[in-house]
Amino acid sequence: MKKLLIIVVIMVVAVVAGLTFYFDSLLKTGIETAGSAALDTEVSVASVGISPLSGSGGIRNLQIGNPEGFDSPYAMELGGLDVSIDVGSVFSDVIVVDSIIIQEPVITYETRVTTDNIRALIANLGGGSDSDSAPASGGPGKQVIIRDFQMLSPRVNLVSAIASAPITLPDLRLQNIGEDNSAVTVAEAGRQIFSAISQAVLSSELPDLDAIRDQVEQQVTERVEELEQQADDQIEELEDRVDQQVEDLTDRLRSVF
Repeated sequence: MKKLLIIVVIMVVAVVAGLTFYFDSLLKTGIETAGSAALDTEVSVASVGISPLSGSGGIRNLQIGNPEGFDSPYAMELGGLDVSIDVGSVFSDVIVVDSIIIQEPVITYETRVTTDNIRALIANLGGGSDSDSAPASGGPGKQVIIRDFQMLSPRVNLVSAIASAPITLPDLRLQNIGEDNSAVTVAEAGRQIFSAISQAVLSSELPDLDAIRDQVEQQVTERVEELEQQADDQIEELEDRVDQQVEDLTDRLRSVF
């Protein structure tokens, strides 16, 4: 009886471990695949650890690459997300997310003349129809309800053609993205979140202009020094060539006379 009990316990532990691995692997693949397709840029996740029993856990090192046309490698680096999911909804058409809390995300806000990388990501999400998240097979797409979304102590770095500088951004909180009788597509949920981030950045205080001026002056000084060094190197190389040619010519004249 004792041996039988041990065997049963081992089997239960193995089953739970298998379910946990399958659940985490499924969520990781889903985040990367759906996120990359929706945003038209690379979305990667280091690991997902969410209990298949309680639905609580975390997502680690979620990175959203910059869209095409922007230089910085990432638009957002979300080091850690604490997530709570209604487990019973995972395999249904509507996934219910009770909460998403992101601590100290790093956002690179890269500007161009007429747009920026955050608005480019929003544009990549498309027009917002229910077909946005439909799979290639033509079946119904997943929809979501996010009851509470929080982005705490975000760190934002403004990157422009002439300089970069930090921006102070307050905590961001959105509630009830989608409702019980009106869930939204994954793309629409993303649009609401990115739009709120974009609005917060555009409404934030401008970076210290003195700091930007100092940075530009430093960049100009470094560039001038670099050009001067290149000019000195080229002059030195030219002088060496002339000296060598003069030496060769002298040797030839000596051999003749």
